[in-house]
Amino acid sequence: MAVAVAVLGFTGLGLARTERDTGGSGTARPNLLILASDGLRPDHLSGNGYPRPTSPNIDRLMDEGTRFSDTVVQVPRTAPSWTTLLTSQWAGEHPVVHSLVGREARETKLTTLATVLEAQGYRTAVVADYAGDHFSRFPYGFQQVSAPDFRFPDLIRQRMLIMHVALLPWTALAPGLFPERGEFPELTDPAPLRARVHRTLDGLPADAPFALVVFASSTHFPYAAPWPQEGQFVERGYRGPWRFGATPQMEVDPEAPSPAPEDVAALGANYDAGVRTFDGLVGSLRADLERRGRWDDTLVVVLSDHGEHLADAGLGLGHGDHLWGGAALRIPFVVRLPGQVAEGRTVTQRARSLDVAPTVLELLGVSAPESFRGRSLASLVRPGAEPGPLPDAPALIETDLWFSDRDGQPYQTVRIPYPWIYETATVEKATGEIALKPEWEGTVRRARHRGLYLGRWKLLELPTPGGVVVQLFDVVADPAEARDVAGDFPNVVTAMRARLAETLPDGDRELERPVEH
Repeated sequence: MAVAVAVLGFTGLGLARTERDTGGSGTARPNLLILASDGLRPDHLSGNGYPRPTSPNIDRLMDEGTRFSDTVVQVPRTAPSWTTLLTSQWAGEHPVVHSLVGREARETKLTTLATVLEAQGYRTAVVADYAGDHFSRFPYGFQQVSAPDFRFPDLIRQRMLIMHVALLPWTALAPGLFPERGEFPELTDPAPLRARVHRTLDGLPADAPFALVVFASSTHFPYAAPWPQEGQFVERGYRGPWRFGATPQMEVDPEAPSPAPEDVAALGANYDAGVRTFDGLVGSLRADLERRGRWDDTLVVVLSDHGEHLADAGLGLGHGDHLWGGAALRIPFVVRLPGQVAEGRTVTQRARSLDVAPTVLELLGVSAPESFRGRSLASLVRPGAEPGPLPDAPALIETDLWFSDRDGQPYQTVRIPYPWIYETATVEKATGEIALKPEWEGTVRRARHRGLYLGRWKLLELPTPGGVVVQLFDVVADPAEARDVAGDFPNVVTAMRARLAETLPDGDRELERPVEH
């Protein structure tokens, strides 16, 4: 009952009947179930070769379906990334260009995977816990939304509950009176989320299609998995600062010593317990759909909004602050649908979060709208002989806004400076939302680190007051992206920078770079 019911009353979808347009065959369209966890790294799934047994249920899905081994997101922060996933547009084409956009951007009508499926007779819903507040704040078009809020008054009430620790357990007796419980980052137990999903499934008619997104926070910072997963991978006898996960904080003390190897190991172990927790949710929902006889007529998709840095490569913690390495930029992308998706296939060609919605729509037999910029990869997952690769497509990557200007992290040395969030953000009086002050919008967007994956290359442009620092990595020869080879391949740099300029949304091309506020 830790998260309880963030938004009450979503006990079913009341789905309408619809059929696939197949020349009168009357074959029912497949359902859609998207299973996602915030910050889920594909390289921490045991089915991808990770040594710990973190993901037996997801591994089974990969064996029964097709996995993409290299899927890249654009902005590795939750709200912009989910908006790109659902709209199949780059941030800059859609208005959620960073995590603290203002009211106009939050209320802009969007054409999304949900709105397209609703027009085809699907009933759509999303059920999310702690990290899924964006689903209640942005108009993605889901007919039913069960997700927490993240407005300033809610945060104040949440912190007031935290201050009265002795009373906190009693609030679980009346969760409807304390919806702020659903916003605690420390409460990553998916049990309340699972209960809400099961109640939603109870309302589904057996002969109607549904499109349901389930978004969990089990792998989100501070990596505090519930019992019995909590601590199961931490080395016995460890008593360091990350024994129970990482303490939430706005920034790291730049004078603090670097984490010791045993601390990094403990952090990764706690994260892995979160992966195992999410995997248990996947297994539970599978069992529920199997019991209802709806599993094999459902397109199941496993993905995430971004990856995560875990201090394991000297690149700090978290996501969205820099573009070095691939840990925060890569997500799992698994699809399963008997008869429509090949079993046990691994697609090595790079996919983009931009391509998820078009691929899903084609597998459901639905045409993508003209506004979708991504391309369908359904041809790569169809049963039969494995097809050849598609032409390489550019994968745009960008940082989000920076919350701090004083955390001592390496990216602070190659950036256009602006103050920390307490000076650049405000609370909107009319909505209680935390948003970037309009006067900082241009600076924040010009200051972003940007880049491009294309073929074997990764290009980065890092604007500074003295000019743009350009870096180039050969991700085939150097998968860890550890060596900058820009000086060795000037012609590649020139070509990649030109391609980056072409790929940027029109509004971003007009931004002057670099400047100092």
